[in-house]
Amino acid sequence: MKHILYLATAIILITSCKQEKSNNKAQNDLKSIHETTLKSADSSANNKLGNEYMVLGTLYQQKAGEYRALCYQAFNLGKLMLDADLKDASVDKHRIVILDVDETVLDNSPFQAKCIKEGTNYPVNWDEWCKKSSAMPLPGVLDFLSYAKSNGVSIYYVTNRKSHLKEATINNLVVMGFPQADAEHVITRTTDDSKEGRRQELASKYHISLLFGDNLNDFSNVFEKKDSYTRAASVDEYKNEFGRRFIVLPNAMYGDWELALYNYDSKLSDSTKSALRHEALTGF
Repeated sequence: MKHILYLATAIILITSCKQEKSNNKAQNDLKSIHETTLKSADSSANNKLGNEYMVLGTLYQQKAGEYRALCYQAFNLGKLMLDADLKDASVDKHRIVILDVDETVLDNSPFQAKCIKEGTNYPVNWDEWCKKSSAMPLPGVLDFLSYAKSNGVSIYYVTNRKSHLKEATINNLVVMGFPQADAEHVITRTTDDSKEGRRQELASKYHISLLFGDNLNDFSNVFEKKDSYTRAASVDEYKNEFGRRFIVLPNAMYGDWELALYNYDSKLSDSTKSALRHEALTGF
């Protein structure tokens, strides 16, 4: 009888232990899921906080009348300078104009807004955005390009979008009514992100009347990979080219002007980038 009692007690204890272990495992699993959810939420919140600095620049492009005015000003000036170039009888090559694509002819601020709202950064969602072919023309660009074409000037779009996005880029330009948007006139990045080689190849065949861009690198390699002070000094050196042959479009959202603050290390943490931005400010 005692043996039966001991056996029953042992069975009860074993069953109880198994149940307790099962309950503990379930609780631990729930705790792990909860902690993972919190970490994910914290990460998303941190990313959104890290992207908060982009808000004003993006809103400036999307909402500021001043931004539109600067775009019209750039392309109106482009017409005046093209007229002056057309009068130059010494030019013996076919005339072309070279334009960057992003933030020079196409407005990608909706992509930037998505980054801010979702706590992401380039290249996340970039290919998807490009393939939508819905980026809108900058104010004044289509009028200028129509004017250039009507005067027998060819148009080349030299972009640092990668080659796998060439078809999508052409499609976007075609949909929005850009002239000469084809495989010959849209020149994407290959192995080198510098545009100098592509510009030089065009210059060997044609007379480049004007260059348009939102980044100093769109005009000359003298600006590439330089710190902020050297970039500014180089602008001073080339001051006579701006507004004459180099036409700059505004872009407060991103660019080499920002990368120069980070010594071109885009992989730095958000906190380090924020510290470098604050350190770069000049007060009184």
